[in-house]
Amino acid sequence: MRAAVLLDLDEITMIEPSFERLADDAYTGMLITLPAKEARLLISEDEWPLALALNDGKGWKVGSFLLRAPNEQVIDKADSLDADIFQEERKEWEAAVRDYFSMRVAREIQPALEDFNPKRVPLVADLIRERWGSLKSEVCIDAGCGSGAGAMALRQVGLSPLSFDNDASLLSLGLRTGRLRPEDTILLDGTKASKYLAHAGHGVILMAGEIGPHNHLFWRRIVNEMLELTDRTLVTFGTEKEARMVEGWAKERNRKVEVLENKRDLFYDGWVCDIRRV
Repeated sequence: MRAAVLLDLDEITMIEPSFERLADDAYTGMLITLPAKEARLLISEDEWPLALALNDGKGWKVGSFLLRAPNEQVIDKADSLDADIFQEERKEWEAAVRDYFSMRVAREIQPALEDFNPKRVPLVADLIRERWGSLKSEVCIDAGCGSGAGAMALRQVGLSPLSFDNDASLLSLGLRTGRLRPEDTILLDGTKASKYLAHAGHGVILMAGEIGPHNHLFWRRIVNEMLELTDRTLVTFGTEKEARMVEGWAKERNRKVEVLENKRDLFYDGWVCDIRRV
């Protein structure tokens, strides 16, 4: 468990029940009222508190400050227990927290039925290379990642996927098969993604849809979140009608859009919107 290792512990329990709840200030109040015999404070490279671990004699409980700010009472709690101080780069703790909650999904959630088509991965990778060229090691947000076909394609072209989906069963499948990596995966509502994720230069929404009258508002919110988070977004669809709909949404937000037919895979990714921030 990466998070435990960074605190030099064998095992920890995070007091927040899910990644999204990391933003809830109520868990700061819960943390500072926990009885404890000893403490460990993890700080970032710029000495900002990342997490406080408390030992109540039964185990170590940890509260994380990735998505909410610690208050003075957190520091007072650490001081009162003469907390041991550990320092780590913020990006390492972020990966460790994602790993913690992803592994919980993999353990606790029944995986979806297998949906993976291995022939699709090189086709998506080739599309990405054609549109973006070489982007070695850059982070790419992988929205609606499903069970991980897109993440595999992104890694194949040298990008570092940060994948999310709101379907825990698909994530469980992808994590158990290794297509998704726990440190790069989040169970997350895509309509709120900008509240939880940092800006990235590139993002993908692969096989978006089916977008129609019954769900277009939902998909519009997801697309808008990705346009907020990324400078260039590649969205694929099964039909031209869906691509033209998203083209209109992007242009309303003053983005440059190119719509093209992708003859590599007419079923999954037959139409593409390549969207750029102007």
